[in-house]
Amino acid sequence: MVSFREPPPRPFLKWVGGKRQLIPELLQAVEAAGPFRHYHEPFLGGGALFFALARSGQLETRSYLSDANKNLIRAYLGVRDEVEVVINLLEQYKKRHDEAFFYQTRARSPRTLAKQAARVIYLNRTCYNGLYRENSKGQFNAPFGRYKNPKICDAENLRAVAQTLHEADIAVRDFTSVLDITRAGDLVYFDPPYNPVSKTADFTAYFRGGFEADAQQNLADVCAELASRGVKVMVSNSMTAFTRDLYGHKDFHVHEVKAYRLVNSRADKRGKISEALITSFPMRLDDRPRINGRAVSPAATPRKRREVRSKGVINRTAAPRGVERIRAKQWLMKNKYEDVAALIDEVMDEWRAEGKNTRRNWWEILAGDAKGNPRKVAGRVFPVLRAAQLRQGVPVTPGAICRDPKEKVPPAYGTAR
Repeated sequence: MVSFREPPPRPFLKWVGGKRQLIPELLQAVEAAGPFRHYHEPFLGGGALFFALARSGQLETRSYLSDANKNLIRAYLGVRDEVEVVINLLEQYKKRHDEAFFYQTRARSPRTLAKQAARVIYLNRTCYNGLYRENSKGQFNAPFGRYKNPKICDAENLRAVAQTLHEADIAVRDFTSVLDITRAGDLVYFDPPYNPVSKTADFTAYFRGGFEADAQQNLADVCAELASRGVKVMVSNSMTAFTRDLYGHKDFHVHEVKAYRLVNSRADKRGKISEALITSFPMRLDDRPRINGRAVSPAATPRKRREVRSKGVINRTAAPRGVERIRAKQWLMKNKYEDVAALIDEVMDEWRAEGKNTRRNWWEILAGDAKGNPRKVAGRVFPVLRAAQLRQGVPVTPGAICRDPKEKVPPAYGTAR
């Protein structure tokens, strides 16, 4: 997962299945696609790839952004066309924010673009888990989120977003509309509601109507038609047998990528899962650190890494040994503690939503208190790990967890984040 705050412009909405953590792989795919004319994103959502391309200066011509969700598109249009009014409204909402005001705002149906945009942003920032969800009538129905200090108005980013969107074509459109507006050499990125990996995993309620198997088949047919016309196609979806059947033929290349998905009430069902990145062109994924999609040598010096960070490193997972400090989440993900790493991400996401820059020594947290009891952070109980106790130099308690007797204790080098 992305563990830093990107410079503006960045997504101003938190969206289910957002792609911020997969930006390194997506930018590699864009690089493999080669030069393109116009960029199209028919399932816009949070627009993570669009904003990443804008930050790296790769959008030299008009982009075409669309979604079937009318409320989402109105939010984008309101920010693009009336950003100062939106900012002013959000500042007012910030002063009035409480549970009663949240539900009053949720029940309203404003008519102006600015008020519609401010309403969507406010609800997204303050609802439970930032989970955008609509009922069968197209009404937002996520409950109130109990954040202490949510960042309701990020004026700097909203202004940068408005400037970036100025040249974009933004509209409510069905994804099949790309057949009418694309030409050979264009690049299209589809990020549809995913094909469910189980009977209970389906989540397509970010707009009414859902996205069933026949829609997935229709999308695959559209992709095949675009590819036959010389359009460069990228698709994200779940890595399931159904997805492989849809795209596993000579016209497409199915690549496996890893991502954290936290929309699950059970911690043991959260964590890093396989997803499919499908392209109409060949590519090879590279796990080296990257700056705006460009690979950086793993042997980079500390000075080079500081320079990389200042320019926006997107992927730190291949940090050089003995130089880059060991981070708790990295070790957890490599040693069968994905659920614990996901719990850390969940807490950090909540802090970011509240506008906090809070940091913790997670090894200290995972080592437990002086008596070896689990510690609480942000209302969540963190398990006591044997490796953490050994790393911190405290006695190992009988209840400490060790999932692999052969696991190597990470060295105490610097401060873990």
